[in-house]
Amino acid sequence: MADKKDDKKKAPDATAAAGEDGAPAKKSKLMFFVMIAAGALFLIGVSVGATLYLTGFFNPPAVTAKDGGEKDAKEGEASESGEGGGEASDTAGGGEPKPDAEIPEGEKFAATYKPVTGSNGEERDFTLNVPNTRRFVQFKLAYKTFYGEKIVERVTKHQIAIGAAIISTASQFGEEEMVSVEGRARLATALRDAMNDVLIRNEDFGGIDEVMFTHFVFQ
Repeated sequence: MADKKDDKKKAPDATAAAGEDGAPAKKSKLMFFVMIAAGALFLIGVSVGATLYLTGFFNPPAVTAKDGGEKDAKEGEASESGEGGGEASDTAGGGEPKPDAEIPEGEKFAATYKPVTGSNGEERDFTLNVPNTRRFVQFKLAYKTFYGEKIVERVTKHQIAIGAAIISTASQFGEEEMVSVEGRARLATALRDAMNDVLIRNEDFGGIDEVMFTHFVFQ
């Protein structure tokens, strides 16, 4: 009987010992779950951050077409009003002044027609032999310009060089071109280019838009 009483007295001590051993085990399991949860949250945060970075969330906002158009419009208004310290409007791109001999587009006038004249001021008659034939061609010319009297003055100033260029160019055309409408059209275009070439070499600007025959005889 005494032994049974001793066993009953010792039983509570054993239960207490078992409780003390179970407490650390519960704490270890709790820390394990906490670490798993923290790791999961960290991975989620990294994934969200990477997604936002790849989609450009952290990039500065781009300028839209509307914003750019408004900016260009404001800059255009500033340039028209003379703001911004820009150069005067009579300068070419890059701030370099235009050549004095060049006529700006803004100075174009209505079409002006003038005959090609000689040193006496009268309409010049060009007569020359047709290459490889015994025939000759005789013609008079007029030209059209949209730059008014400035081009007329230059044509008159360089009329000797222009006359020589006309003879040299026309002498390169044969009989077949002289007798056909298409050939005479090509001749007129070549004469225009020859006249403009003389003006460009001497005045840095051509200005002759078209050359036409006012008299043409092929015999």
